[in-house]
Amino acid sequence: MKVRYRASLVDTAGNPAHAATFIRQRLILLDKALRDDPREHARILCHERFHFAWVRLGNPLRLSWETLLKSEGRARGETGWSAEWRKLKLTPSDSIRRTRRWREYCCESFCDTAAWVFTGAENEVTLAKRYLKGRKLWFERHIME
Repeated sequence: MKVRYRASLVDTAGNPAHAATFIRQRLILLDKALRDDPREHARILCHERFHFAWVRLGNPLRLSWETLLKSEGRARGETGWSAEWRKLKLTPSDSIRRTRRWREYCCESFCDTAAWVFTGAENEVTLAKRYLKGRKLWFERHIME
């Protein structure tokens, strides 16, 4: 996979972003400013790399992750802003109907959680410790084994 740097990135919703991933092109774009912040660079690059893991995870593990998220109920907070702003836009029926909005939240939550687990960066973590413990355990059982 290639990593390139650019200034002024935006996400698929048109919001300013630190990074973008293009799975088919095997390309990660990072904001040039990240070069000046090694910890943030590592966290965001880890998050973006886990987008590649998500697409290769397979349906059983993705559904297992969804089940974990559903078990958290209406827990406030997340392991990163990328997942949190999507979580805030969810409606109660999104998880039941497995809407695109829900599935995108699940992916971003997975990637934000991976970045937290593998880099230890907590600057955007707002999720309660009891849920963090469950997520870390899920990663230990399914990803790090």
